[in-house]
Formats: sequence, C-alpha cells, structure tokens
Amino acid sequence: MWKAATIVVAAVVAGFAAASPAVAQTASTAPSPPQSSSERVRDNPSSQYVLIKTVVGQSIGVVDARALPVEPEGYNLLKYCWVVGNVLGDWAEHAGLTGAMVTRALETHSWARDLERGGYPAAPVGEAIGQYEAALIATGFTDAGRERALDALTASLDEIRRTATGAAKVFKTNRCGRQLRSMALNHKTAPEGGRVRFIPYVLHQICQGQNLDANDAVRCDYWMNAKADGPMSFAGEMVYSVRWPDGIVATGRFDPDASRSVGIVTLRQRQ
Repeated sequence: MWKAATIVVAAVVAGFAAASPAVAQTASTAPSPPQSSSERVRDNPSSQYVLIKTVVGQSIGVVDARALPVEPEGYNLLKYCWVVGNVLGDWAEHAGLTGAMVTRALETHSWARDLERGGYPAAPVGEAIGQYEAALIATGFTDAGRERALDALTASLDEIRRTATGAAKVFKTNRCGRQLRSMALNHKTAPEGGRVRFIPYVLHQICQGQNLDANDAVRCDYWMNAKADGPMSFAGEMVYSVRWPDGIVATGRFDPDASRSVGIVTLRQRQ
C-alpha cells in the first residue's frame, strides 16, 4: 500500500511540477544542486517531498504505533495530531520546511492505511491524497493552504464514499491540545566531558536519501548541539554523536521512550 501511494503522489506532484515554472527547470538551465539538505528541500520542494515521503514510508513504525480502530461515529482525519512539535520535538523550528514535509508524510500515510480499513478503495483514496499533497506543495505547506486542502480532501472522500458501500463517514475535528507526544530528557556522557549533538533519525535518513554525508553537520544541517543545562524535547528515534576531549568519537541511535522512566539518556564511550 505504501509503494502504491508513493507512486500516486509522485505522479500528481510531477504533473504539478511540469505546470509550474517555479519548480520545473530544463536540464540546460538547472543550477548545480544546493550544498545543504534544507537548501535542497527549499530549492525543489516537489521532488524533495516525494523523496521525503519515501523515506518516511521506509520507517513507518511511528504510524503503526499510533494505529487506532475507526470509531463508530466515523473517521477523524485529525485524530493523530500530526503537528511538527509532536513529530520532531525541539527540532520543530530548526527543521523548517523539511519538518513540515515529514509531518504531512506521516499524516498521509496514516490516512491511506486507516481509510482502507474504513472501507474506502485504495486507488481513488491515493489519488485524493496525492491532490492534497500537491496543494500543500503549491502553497508552501502553510497552515492556511493546508486548511483549504483539507476541505477539498474531505469533499473528495465524501464523493468516494457514495459508491463505497459501508465506508465510514469522514470528518475533521482538531484535538491537538489534548496530545503531547514529545518527551523531555536530560543527557549525560560516560565518561563525563563529551560534547554531544543530536538529530532525529528520520532527518538523518533524509540526508542519506539526498546522497549527502548525514554525519556532516554542514551538509546535513539539522544537527543540534545538546543543551548544556536542562532537558531537550525528543520525539521518536534519535541519532547522536559524542566527541570526548581525547578525540574519541562515538555515534549511535537511541529510542527516547526507553529512558522515559529515568528521565535521562546516557551516552557511553565504546571500548
């Protein structure tokens, strides 16, 4: 299902790009690719969104972890509260347009899964979602643009439901004030004195998908230095890098949820 949805998105977005001189450039006039990940996303949002949605689809556990049955009153398109702060924690602002794309990719993956479970045929739903995503790209992923795109998607799903016997009613009720998904954790290094930086795993994977060195904080420009004092807000799997005064560097990944009970994550020097 994820592969089919990505193909639909790619086709819709390709059509949008071909019609828009702002994003469609001929080979003879195309400039060299920007050097950093976020620059590449801003430079060509249509193709980069397809890449980002593909990356998100390859690490779809966060969507399945939040899966809930369709309720008797129908399916709420906003039930999972996919907002950037819940998806990326302290990286919500730092990730910029890339963070918005990751959040919407998670949202649309969850819709494709749940609507099929709710009795909707996959192909027309995939096309409707693709139109929603093309509208987001055209409006720069703004809140106002998303509201209009949501209205259009709801109308499209109502039309599909007329010929889908038993399909659940679709509505949109924002309940985001009730859901906080990120987690505040302190950190320490063993031995002490290590300089730490973090990046959400999904952003690390996006840099790799762009054929950039994901451990280079200049090229993969979502890395953030750890706070000297106080906790940081994490949401989902994280990648870390620690450099000790003697020059030894350790890198790895951790799941913040595993440290929920102690409120601190310990990053150790490997022997």
